[in-house]
Order: sequence, then structure tokens, then C-alpha cells
Amino acid sequence: MKLLLKAVAMLFTLAAITPAIHAGSGPSIPQPPADVSSIGVIADAREPGQRLEISGQVFAPNGTTPLPNVIVYAYQTDAMGEYHNDPNTRVARLHGWAKTDAQGHYAFHTIKPAPYPGRSIAAHVHIHVWGAGYPLQWTPELFFAGDPFLKVDEIATSKGLGKFANVQPLQADAGGALSCIFNIRISTVSNYK
Repeated sequence: MKLLLKAVAMLFTLAAITPAIHAGSGPSIPQPPADVSSIGVIADAREPGQRLEISGQVFAPNGTTPLPNVIVYAYQTDAMGEYHNDPNTRVARLHGWAKTDAQGHYAFHTIKPAPYPGRSIAAHVHIHVWGAGYPLQWTPELFFAGDPFLKVDEIATSKGLGKFANVQPLQADAGGALSCIFNIRISTVSNYK
């Protein structure tokens, strides 16, 4: 009995250390660390691939008011187009969090994701936001202009989103590192069922 109680106590301890936000039938989103800042890391400098910085602002539903203290969670494939999800948690290997600053800004250091191998889906980054009184929700996937797998309707839909467009051009610096801007309009209603 004493051993059983220790085992139960250990399970509760593990659950407290690694809680997850379950998005219905969607991904399991791990809780952000307590010290999350406005600059997150999805893929550190040791990860193979072309370096990429994603930055932007999160806005209130009116599209003009920047929102501080919103958690931005992102995950993506690696340079080979694989997620390598953890078999127990279903969390992608390349993932990270940022928390918007006072002006709603966030940024991620990562690599350019590759498209899924053997499929014709454009390379993309999945992004979810919540906090500051707003529920968990996914954004349109962030795509990159010029990707040969982008579909005409994805490009047209993105253009209709104005400053919240989800197909973004990549800018390269002198060293070859890429960057793009992705602004997010949060909703008062979750889009998870």
C-alpha cells in the first residue's frame, strides 16, 4: 500500500511538472515555462537548417489594439519536413513559446521548416495563442511566399487578411538568415471544438 501511495504521488508530481493544454482533438500543447519572454526559441542554433526569425504583434479583435501578455505557442517541422512528435505527449520536437510584450510584440528564433516529404503541402508553422482574457485558439498557418506548394486559394485568402496575411515574404540578411513578420488578430471565441 505504501508503495502504491508513493507511485500515485509520483504521478501527480509528474503531472504538475509537465501539464498540457489539450485542444480537443488537436495537438497537445505544453504549458509555457514560468519565465517565458517575448522572444522564444523553436529551434536553437544547433538545429540544422536555414535560420529564420518570425516576429509580429498580437492585436485585439478590433485589429488595432496591441495586446500584452498573450502566450504565442508555435511548432513546426524540421529541415527534413518531419515533426518527430513525442510518442507520449504528441508534442512536436521543434516548438516554443513567447509572451507578448507591452506593445503586443513577439518573436521566435527557429529554422525555415521543410514541407512534408512526399506530399504537396507548403511548408508552414502552426501557431496558437491564448491569455490576457482570450481563450486558446489557432491562427491560420504561417506560409512563406514563393513556396511552390502554395495553392492559389491559400494566396488569395491570405491577401484578403491585409496586415494579418498568413502568406509572408521572407527577407534575407547578408549572412543568409531569413526573417518574416506575422501579425495576429485574436478572437473572443476559441476555434477549437
